[in-house]
This record gives sequence, structure tokens and C-alpha cells, in this order.
Amino acid sequence: MDSDFEINEHCYQIDTKQWTLPKVGVVYAVKSEKTFLIDTGTSQTNEKILSTLEEFKITPESINTIIVTHEHYDHGAGAIGLLKKMPNAFVSASEKTAEILRNPTEFFETTKRHYGDAAVLVSDYPPVRDVQVVEEGNRFDLGSGVSLEVVALPGHTPGSIGLFEPKTKTFFAGDAVCNYNEEFEFYMPPSFPELFDYENYLKSLDKMQGIDFEYLCMGHFGTQKQPKAKQIIKKAAEVAKEWKDIIVDIYGKTKSEARVYNALLERAGDNEYIKSFPDFIRRSILGQLIRGYVLSLKL
Repeated sequence: MDSDFEINEHCYQIDTKQWTLPKVGVVYAVKSEKTFLIDTGTSQTNEKILSTLEEFKITPESINTIIVTHEHYDHGAGAIGLLKKMPNAFVSASEKTAEILRNPTEFFETTKRHYGDAAVLVSDYPPVRDVQVVEEGNRFDLGSGVSLEVVALPGHTPGSIGLFEPKTKTFFAGDAVCNYNEEFEFYMPPSFPELFDYENYLKSLDKMQGIDFEYLCMGHFGTQKQPKAKQIIKKAAEVAKEWKDIIVDIYGKTKSEARVYNALLERAGDNEYIKSFPDFIRRSILGQLIRGYVLSLKL
């Protein structure tokens, strides 16, 4: 399946080519009488998003709303660049996400510190002064029976939301599920530090299982259909619990992120996806995911 494609008659997947890699970052468009963009990519991916929208015959002027699913730079940092090209659009987000979109500086610097040697991967995060706050149950009417309902999905971050489009049974989950790479059948919890909450994450996974969707649209690696989609959510919970057991056992005894890293690498290091990354990126990403557990579980 191509990285950029029409999911169904109203929904489109756009590969941002984050870090120049296929499907590492994905945003979505929903088109009816109004057109919404879901997530913004980074400040470095604006042109890729705009060119793909053009391929789908979606003009920048037709975008009515940009919805940011959560606080992280790879979902909100592209907003300012896109708004400059989308004169009729405004930004919507949860209250927690809106706080960071308006004043991202401190959070952005913390993010770069956690990336360590891989901080070069983190794009600029310009502030968005005007953000419309949404909350669970709010509904956007796009016309002709197409709508988006806001679903609160805290865990990956406090401000994470999903969006359900009932006509096409399409659910946009942001990063609330996991990082799932279908090509290598690889699952990785979205436990980035400072904002991750393990217990709420599991509750949000359970909540998503109760939604009647056909398409699951994730912020990394793209779209999955049923029945695979709910199998991914189930497996995400299982992997998250496995990681918790490993981290609690090893970090609880040693207080060593390095030993946890080695244990996780031993568990999954033979996966070709893991092996494809340079060592400094692998250490940065896995180190952050471990730190997210440590902080959330107060180890």
C-alpha cells in the first residue's frame, strides 16, 4: 500500500516523510463540504504535506480546521508553517495541548534534552497564539453526513485526543495506540517521558476497543483496517505490560536505564526494524521510552 492514499471516500493519508523516512510521520485529511487536517507534522514537513494535498485536489484555501491530536512537536510544530498557506484555517486542540501550542519553549527544550545526541532530529516548534480548545464529546460537522467527534485518550500525553468519523467508521488515534510497524510486525509503547501515564494509557486502549470503527489511523506508520486494527490495540496493551514488567524488575533493582536498554534490546534487537536505525538514534528513542515508564511509575 502506498504511503499517500485515499483511505475511503472522505479520508486521506499523507506521509510527511519525517526524518526522510517512509511513514515515520503521518497526517490525515477529512474532506466533505468542509475539509479538516488532522495533525501538522514537524516544521520541516510543510511542503510535503502541501504537495500531497494538491495531489488529492485539496487546496490550502479549502482547509477549514487543523486539529492537533496531542502535545508533541511532530504533531503540532508544523502548524505555523501550514497556517501561512491556509488562510481560512484555525487550529483546534485539547486544553492541555493548546497550552503547549501557545507556549512550547520550555517543553521543546525538555524534549531536546531527552533526545540527547539525537536532538538534531527535533524540529523547531513555533508557538500558535490562537487555538480553539475542544473536549470530549465535541462534534465538528463537515457537511453531507460527515462529522468528527472528539474522544479523550490520555496516557501517551495528558492532552491526547482521538477523532471518530461515523459515516466512514474512521478513527484517528494520534499516538494513543502505539508505534506499530506492519512491515516488521514491530510494536513499541508510546511512553515518551514527562507526559506519559501508564495507567491512563491502558485505559485509553481499552476505551478504543469499544469504538465501532473500520479504519484505525495512527500518527506513525499509518492506517489499518479491521480486524487487524483492534488486534493491534490488544497487542499494544500486551507489549506495554511486558515492558512494564521488565522495567520494574530491572530498574527497580539496579536504577540503571542502561541495563533496561540492554534487556529490551535482547528481547527485540533481532527485529530488522530495530537494527535499521543508527545506534545513537536507537539509544535515544529506547532510552526515552524507558524514562517515560520510570517517571510514570515513580520508580
